[in-house]
Amino acid sequence: MALTPAQLQKQKKEAEELLFSGPETLGFAKALFFGHCNTSLIFPYPSLSPETKTIVDQAVAKTRKFANERIDAAAIDRDADIPRSVIDGLAGIGVLGMAAPTEFGGQGFNQQGYVQVMEVLGGHCSSTAVFVNAHHSIGIRSLLLFGTKEQQAKWLPDLISGKKLAAFALTEKEAGSDAGNVQTRATPAEDGSWILNGEKRYITNAAIAQVLTVMARTPAPTPDNPNETKITAFLVTPEMAGFEIVEGRMPKCGIQGTATGRLRFTNMRVPKENVLGKVGRGLQVALTVLNFGRTTFGASCTGAAKVCLQAAVKHAKERKQFQQPIAEFELVKKKIAFIAAHTFAMEAATMQCAAFIDRGADDYMLETAILKVFATRELRA
Repeated sequence: MALTPAQLQKQKKEAEELLFSGPETLGFAKALFFGHCNTSLIFPYPSLSPETKTIVDQAVAKTRKFANERIDAAAIDRDADIPRSVIDGLAGIGVLGMAAPTEFGGQGFNQQGYVQVMEVLGGHCSSTAVFVNAHHSIGIRSLLLFGTKEQQAKWLPDLISGKKLAAFALTEKEAGSDAGNVQTRATPAEDGSWILNGEKRYITNAAIAQVLTVMARTPAPTPDNPNETKITAFLVTPEMAGFEIVEGRMPKCGIQGTATGRLRFTNMRVPKENVLGKVGRGLQVALTVLNFGRTTFGASCTGAAKVCLQAAVKHAKERKQFQQPIAEFELVKKKIAFIAAHTFAMEAATMQCAAFIDRGADDYMLETAILKVFATRELRA
């Protein structure tokens, strides 16, 4: 359905507020559209210090050992469930709080270290990787980036320890890629609280999370438009009256183990203390957090691609046709080279995006979007 001129103008205004309200600097990808190649932003290739690398390598090895011994990917997909023992085990080795500060019980990893751990999970069990990504990369991350000290002290310790799980509720019937088209509404009450009404769907961890970041549209009247609204982020818990799990586990073609659910809020009262970030700045919360999730999602796809490459090489060496391994045939060599090249590109793009985050770059939104599209598309190919 085509947007009306008024809707287009509104979306343009929201995009300009989000993209051009800060320093007027361009990220590497965006600058290319203006004819600039800022090589200083991507060279030299990012790397960890020797001390950090040692710590990350140990975490990677520990995660791989746990995955091989404790995560049965086939059973998770078959049973459409990640066992609680797996969740507790991931918490025990620090994965559920890998990039969170040590003061809250986290491991304090930077993004470049964290993506290497996520690569292991992505190569072993996609459902588990998506679960962790939703819990940590976008669930906990929203609290880390935008939470007050009081909110962080209240929620982070239990989320990092795995006692509680997190979810990020943005997607709706009319809001997915178009994150600014959220229709869930939050109206202010006399006591300062907010009354939420609306539905969310395709929310990972929806039915198992105890802390959810929910995006809702709030009043933001202007002299020109008294009915103007903007998006605000709220911290929501399942025990709030009016919170309803409509569908706990929506059927999917893949990643069956993740609890992808549909939620409904009916006159649900949310305390004013549960506003995350500033009122009317929820779109900034959503898109900033998604940058982190896209990066670790790229890492998960990289891990899966590496497993596919290893399997392809092994098969090509073992299978013989016409008295020779099929690895000797030119067409097979080209196919393996294609897999290797695109896997390398996935890894390189992931590490560059992680480095942008670690350096506190001003602009990397386009890079993380490119990474997610490229990594998921090439993995399917």
